[in-house]
Amino acid sequence: MNLTRSMKLLAVCLIALAVVLAGCGSSDKSGANNASGTSNTSASGSTGETGDGGQQSGDNGKVTEITAVIYSNYEEAMKQVIEAFEQQHPNIKVKLFSSPFAQMMETIEIKMSTASDDVDLLFVDSPLTMNYSIKGYLEPLDDWLGIDPKQVWTQSTIDAGTYNGQMMAAPINSSSQVLYLNKDLFEANGVPLPAENERMTWEQLVEIGQKLTADTNGDGQTDIFGFSFDQVDRAYQLLPLVNSLGGQMMSEDGLKADGYTNSPEAVQAFQFYSDLFNKYKISPKIKKEETIEYFTSGKVAMFLAANHSLPRIKDSGINFAVTLHPYFEGGKVVTPTGAWGMGISKYSKNKEAAAEFLKFLTVERQGAEIFFQVAGTLPAQLELLNEIETNPVYEEFPNNILRIAAKESVETAVLRPKSPGYLEWETIINTAFEDIKFGSDVKKALDNAAYEVDRLLKKYEGTVN
Repeated sequence: MNLTRSMKLLAVCLIALAVVLAGCGSSDKSGANNASGTSNTSASGSTGETGDGGQQSGDNGKVTEITAVIYSNYEEAMKQVIEAFEQQHPNIKVKLFSSPFAQMMETIEIKMSTASDDVDLLFVDSPLTMNYSIKGYLEPLDDWLGIDPKQVWTQSTIDAGTYNGQMMAAPINSSSQVLYLNKDLFEANGVPLPAENERMTWEQLVEIGQKLTADTNGDGQTDIFGFSFDQVDRAYQLLPLVNSLGGQMMSEDGLKADGYTNSPEAVQAFQFYSDLFNKYKISPKIKKEETIEYFTSGKVAMFLAANHSLPRIKDSGINFAVTLHPYFEGGKVVTPTGAWGMGISKYSKNKEAAAEFLKFLTVERQGAEIFFQVAGTLPAQLELLNEIETNPVYEEFPNNILRIAAKESVETAVLRPKSPGYLEWETIINTAFEDIKFGSDVKKALDNAAYEVDRLLKKYEGTVN
């Protein structure tokens, strides 16, 4: 094994562990607001703390105050949901601890690992449902929600929020991908534009991408690329490459990577990924943060991205069209999915009030629709997906992109691996993807990743039922 690479991966994991452990001694009631970049707000404007387990006296009697730790990207949507909820439930006030992704994850670990009771609700990234459940962070929801999940949400979102046969995180939203196309670049190069309902193979995409890749100013450097992933080097978007070939990246119990992360199917899939950058040279070697700007500025002709990228693409003024997510010739049609759920903290003293808000947000039409309309993400709720399927508003471009994504989320969506060590696996495999992008040997990169992951997964042995 390459010692330098091994030390690099070990350092990444130790840093992640240190971040979590750094706050374990904190039991301060304001601790959730200590994470960098966190805002502490409520729909009613209150930012103060209350005593007596979140109870405070209102003008009309006793009011229960509950707190929710959320991802800051959805703060505005949550505020509007809370405003509607509090109008119907004047005896419950909802306060938000809103943070960027990394700080939110840190806050959850700090508060939950110390059994703090000042968090009632928390955002749950779908692959972490198992991890949080095994750690005892989440309250089982079946009795609190009192519903048949299959009557409310898509199967993929139910699976994402379920552990050991129990619903642990109620689905807030979902996601899917479409292939955005720069119409002007297709026309300028005399390349026929794929139809909206035409699902290309990856092999066809490469052929078209080569025709669209160009050095337009003759300086010897490519300045227009045929294709780019949005989430380059990220497991969420890249795993369908393996799934399309019939492989999976971890064992069913989520405790083994060797033989999966480095399987023949994985090697074949990520050799193709490497070839996009290094053999065919139709994809730019850029970071995730740069990808959408490359498309909207005309530097990329085909851009595989989520449905919720639509507002930014539309606002850019680019002349674009869309088509379906590609697949490998002879392989399975697979699209990525997974988004956010919300769970009730096992340590909450206000579970009844928290459940009332959770039902409003995820089960009842009004709350779920407010979140959908404001956040712009794909709903998990069957009723709203049916609305997208039947309402004429979603027949015309570009609103029909939501209809395409909704159909994919039901028919072709595959979740990321369920594992108690998902964070460790994702950290390591994303580093391997980056190395592969820059030309590292695919088999060696995946072998090294599988070895490192399995070493870290040993601590979870005996935790999975």
